[in-house]
Amino acid sequence: MRKRLLGCLIAMVLLPMQGFASISNAELEDFELALWKVRADFHMLTVMVGSKTYISNLDDAIAQAQSGMAALRSNAEGSEERALINDLDKNWGILKAAAQGNTMAEQGFTNAYTIQDVNELPTEMSLRIESFNGATEGQYDDIRELSAYLQRMTSEYLNIAADPAGGMASGSDEGRIEFKDAVPEFERMLAAAKKNHANDEAISRALNQVGVKWMFIRESMVKFYENAVSYLIYRYTNQMVDTMSQAISLASTDVEKPSFGPVE
Repeated sequence: MRKRLLGCLIAMVLLPMQGFASISNAELEDFELALWKVRADFHMLTVMVGSKTYISNLDDAIAQAQSGMAALRSNAEGSEERALINDLDKNWGILKAAAQGNTMAEQGFTNAYTIQDVNELPTEMSLRIESFNGATEGQYDDIRELSAYLQRMTSEYLNIAADPAGGMASGSDEGRIEFKDAVPEFERMLAAAKKNHANDEAISRALNQVGVKWMFIRESMVKFYENAVSYLIYRYTNQMVDTMSQAISLASTDVEKPSFGPVE
């Protein structure tokens, strides 16, 4: 009896060390979404020449990412998870400081090295997240991945719109995305998500609404160099991301499912 009890105690101690995952893909995808949101709001603040509204939006995005980082730090178990969180936390500290360093409102410009950190660090952190395979899977991971990818596309669009040099003056080419590739990739992911959740009424309705709104900005994504429509891209992306987030939250509840509203 004593040996059996001792064995159980040892197993309980060793379980986290052996890679028992307490971090979920949902937490990682939501955090990645928040990183791209910080990048998008940073550049939107520049596009809108330091408007107070977009200062507030950027502050909210930073707070959301900070909350996500805190949750990951709290839930990490085992050496691999803690190593991942340590890497993310270190880069997040640098990215947070850079994102808070947009001086467009005060000075009419922002330091090039600050912009470079905001452009490059989300990519580094995204790659680090992708390198980790130990997170627990969830039913709506593909929807969260779709949201993060859309937000990344928008952050790149706004980066280009905010820089007269087309984004080339504010960072390396590492992590840059080409819209000619990104647009069909988003559509492939959206189609796959619709197929995966065809029997889920709330998610299906949300994804159909995302598809309708996507068509309003698709050509602008493809032809971004011809006529930048930053506000339109920014607004519709926020609406689509919110729609998917609400659908995930409500999909398993018994309350009446919303229509997610008309296209505005």
